[in-house]
Amino acid sequence: MRLDNNAICLAKGFKASALSCGLKKGARLDLALIYSEVPAVACGLFTRNRFAAAPVEICKKHLKGGQAQAIVVNSANANCYTGLRGLRVAGNTTGYAAKLLGLRETQVLVASTGIIGRQMDFARIKKALPKLAGSLDRKQGSKAAYAIMTTDTRPKALTKKFSAGDCVITVGAIAKGAGMIMPQMATMLCFITTDAAIEYHALKEALKEAVDGSFNAISIDGCMSTNDSVIILANGLAGNRILKAGQKDFLKFKSALKQVCGRLAAMIISDAEGATKFITIAVSGARNDTQAQKAAFSIANSNLFKAAVYGENRNLGRIVAAVGAARIEAGKQIGIQCSSLKKKSVSVKVDLRVGAGKATALTSDLTPEYVKINAGYN
Repeated sequence: MRLDNNAICLAKGFKASALSCGLKKGARLDLALIYSEVPAVACGLFTRNRFAAAPVEICKKHLKGGQAQAIVVNSANANCYTGLRGLRVAGNTTGYAAKLLGLRETQVLVASTGIIGRQMDFARIKKALPKLAGSLDRKQGSKAAYAIMTTDTRPKALTKKFSAGDCVITVGAIAKGAGMIMPQMATMLCFITTDAAIEYHALKEALKEAVDGSFNAISIDGCMSTNDSVIILANGLAGNRILKAGQKDFLKFKSALKQVCGRLAAMIISDAEGATKFITIAVSGARNDTQAQKAAFSIANSNLFKAAVYGENRNLGRIVAAVGAARIEAGKQIGIQCSSLKKKSVSVKVDLRVGAGKATALTSDLTPEYVKINAGYN
């Protein structure tokens, strides 16, 4: 696995472009396009927030056919809680981009991130789309990685290659996320490209497993976003035999995807808003895995625990209280181990002593800087 800001363009047949259309102040990149030279098998996972953003609704509709070829992404405006006008903007974005690229509208997906409740200025996007479509290039993936950022301090991008028969398959991905991070799907925006030839149902299975073990295992602040999206495009240009569930090469693909998503999830926690600590919480001895996960996230989302870690205050009572608040089965005396709080990486292990269930959650500490960032976010 390799860190590479151009990761989204490293699989065969993928290009990208990015520019500033004026949604962000100054000339910062805020609009990106990811494009496959041929139609790709596509699927996605999205937020479960009841007020899901307009782009999420459009993506769900377009992905019913299991195929896509392009994704338009903007930052600085979530296009959420914007009513019918917001839906029209998202639809007009995919429609106009499709026209420029010579595609059907359903082959174009759209994603947004930024401030909720503010109407999108479609005129800016419409003006920029011709240049965006006309500047697609295999070396522009790094610009796309920057364009999707909001409060992130750095881009998150990496790639993984593996062999399938005589072919080499590449999986590349970019992600953004530093706040409003809480499971119930994917917790941020993530776009994955691969040149693997793979059946739709196999791709969907692989994505779900990868997300459950990575993006659904992290929390920064316990706040679920309205725009969370993980989308994968597989265009088949690696030339491998079509991957099907259960095959040896499919298992290799699934492993590669899990590694990519897992590393990106850890990068999100490392870049959490205002964070000074990377915290790993491992719960074992639960009645089952579901109860272990509840306990792990009860700890991960405890402001008292997170503040104590920031203050390097070894108050294990915060952990006990969080486990009790999860209202799951636990022994009268649970086991707790906590590494030094003076180091950047902190490890917490909790044994509930009632079964074999286990789960791991990643989180960060709660700092004054986090409060400062979010007090002024508008």
